[in-house]
Amino acid sequence: MTDASADLASTLGALTVAFLLVALVAGTLLDFNWTQAVLLGGFAAVVAVASAWLTDRRADDD
Repeated sequence: MTDASADLASTLGALTVAFLLVALVAGTLLDFNWTQAVLLGGFAAVVAVASAWLTDRRADDD
């Protein structure tokens, strides 16, 4: 059984890092406008959390 607070912390960490990294790269290096960059960062953050959740579920099945 995993610690729920550790799971929440790593989920929030993945969400934050993915959002910031993708939004900043899209806004500065790829020359998207900031509204598009924030939307793209939000989408990337949701995908990162979903991926982490699915990976954790698969690990629990073993």
